[in-house]
Amino acid sequence: MPTVSASTQTAADPERVWQLVTDLPRFAEWNIMHDAFLGEVPATLGAGVTYKQRVKMMNMPAEFAWKVTSADEPGKLELAGTGPMGIKAVNRFLVEKTGTGSNITFEMEFNGPAMNGPIAKMAEKQSAVAAQQSMDKFAALLA
Repeated sequence: MPTVSASTQTAADPERVWQLVTDLPRFAEWNIMHDAFLGEVPATLGAGVTYKQRVKMMNMPAEFAWKVTSADEPGKLELAGTGPMGIKAVNRFLVEKTGTGSNITFEMEFNGPAMNGPIAKMAEKQSAVAAQQSMDKFAALLA
């Protein structure tokens, strides 16, 4: 099962980080895997909120249906997703207060029949790069 983790630090406090991470309409500003939303876009993310999104994985579009499984403001946001070919995904945003701001970690897990063998390694490698680039853009928006 491919697992990816990327982190960044910001001078912004956890509440400000939380506002950006839960502002779904702003995903395109920092999440480089985001391609488009499909259907209605909730203004913010909270427990139980659902939405559909088209993402780019390995330069190919994939549609995912997401549900927020945990929203513990301002520390943890977790989403469970279902995509093509039986892919199941979990995205997690962890926000920790530091002495000078916040540490932000973005974790992704993928599993399912399509995530075995060589495809799993490619997905993990490309997702790791995309996750770190996304975190860098995220932090820049908070600067």
